[in-house]
Formats: sequence, structure tokens, C-alpha cells
Amino acid sequence: MKLDLNDLGLKIEDAINVNKKLLDYVHYKFEKPKIDFKNKEAMKEYNIAILKGVFGLDMDFHEDALIPTPINRYLFINEVFIKKQGIKSVLEIGTGSGILSIMIAKYFNSRCTATDTLNEYLDIAMENICKNKLSNEIDLLNSKGKIIEGIAELTGKKFDLIISYPPYYAENSVASKKSFGGAYANEIELIGGGKYGETFSEKIIEEGMNFLNENGAIAIMFPEKPYERRKLVEDKILELGMALEKSTIKTGKRIRHILMAVKVDKLN
Repeated sequence: MKLDLNDLGLKIEDAINVNKKLLDYVHYKFEKPKIDFKNKEAMKEYNIAILKGVFGLDMDFHEDALIPTPINRYLFINEVFIKKQGIKSVLEIGTGSGILSIMIAKYFNSRCTATDTLNEYLDIAMENICKNKLSNEIDLLNSKGKIIEGIAELTGKKFDLIISYPPYYAENSVASKKSFGGAYANEIELIGGGKYGETFSEKIIEEGMNFLNENGAIAIMFPEKPYERRKLVEDKILELGMALEKSTIKTGKRIRHILMAVKVDKLN
């Protein structure tokens, strides 16, 4: 059952009631509680509170991983499912904590297969899946450094949707701990390759189109900048003969762009 988008928020006071660990990171300004979201642990505990208080999910994150923003992820999924009806089977590339697949399985009634390259991330994802009683709805795979092609468990499989919020830095980038709330992000998470970080996304589309059911779609979310990255991926979608659909979501000041590559029905 989908959530009312007007309910996708949690005041700091309510977040503290849901997750008492937040008390360690609260300070008061004009008698109102404030949290320093540049502090990785504070951000982690706040997002855990949102997952519990807003989404009814019991989740944790790997200590070295980037911390996903739950509301942002839900809006991404919701936008895709609005645009593409009848999605029953989903492949997620780069699941991390499992948040996308868990939300899809719980709120959008679809069967998910999720991949990652690191066993320690997959272990956390499995714990999260089991805590939320979704082990019958989600399969986890170690992609062993591959994207889609060459993963033995995916041979002959087709999906209605392939979804990812992929690595996005150019190949010459250096990850900054400060930029990511102190997360010691693994290079695999951050480096998308290419001049603008577009290569990984392009490969998802190139490989993924062969794993789609007719009229299936590949959905990828991008940060606001740089525009050039999205343009290169848009061009790749059209070059491959797929239909391009674009949309935008906003959470607070964060703007995210969604590109969907839709497999065109051969009968049309």
C-alpha cells in the first residue's frame, strides 16, 4: 500500500521519540531541537528514525557506507511506478543497505532481485530484509564486479523494471569524507567512470535492455549536477533505440532527476 506523499516527513521531536539515540546529537537553539546533519552518526540515526516512524521499517546501515535518504528513495520509486504500470519483477543494481528493494517489495508489491559487489553490504541488506519479513520477496546476489551481463544467476532472466541510483563521480575524482557526512565510502560506490561519471549508468542501460520484458524500463536517478552527465546518458538511451522519459523529484533543497529508458514494443 503506497504512502500519502503529504506524510513523508518527521519533525526532530518526533524522530527523537522514535529513536532515542538521536539525543546524543541534539542541541537546542531558541528552545527548538536541532541536529548537525554534517555529522555522519547523527544523519544515520535520523534516517533510521524516518525509516521506522514514516515507513514502518527496521533498518541499519554499514558503518562505512553512504547513508541513503529514505524520503528521496521513496519518491524515486513512486515516480517510476506512476509512470510505468504493471511492474511485477524488479532488478536493482547496487543495493547497499537494500533500501530500494525493501521499499519496492513492501509498498509496491513487486518481486525484487538485488545485487551488490561487497559481501559485507549484502550481509547488512539481508539482515534488513529479514527484520522486515521480506525474505520471500527479495533475492540478493553478489555481482562479483559485474553489472548485469555475466552474472550466472541472471542468465535467461527478464524483468519489468531495472532500477539503480548508481555511482556518479568521474573516474579521476577523489571521494571526500566531508562531502558525504563522514562516510568512508568505498570507491565502488562513488566512481561512475567517464569524464562526468556517466559510464556506469550507460553500461546499466546497454546491458540491461537485454534483460527487460517487452515494454520494460530501466530507471536511474541522478543528482542535479553536472547536467552533462545526464545529457550523455540521455543520448545513449536514444542511440540504443529506447524511448526516453524524464522527470524530477525534490526533497527539501535536493533536486534529483530520473531518466527512464523504455524498451519499445516490437509490434508497435
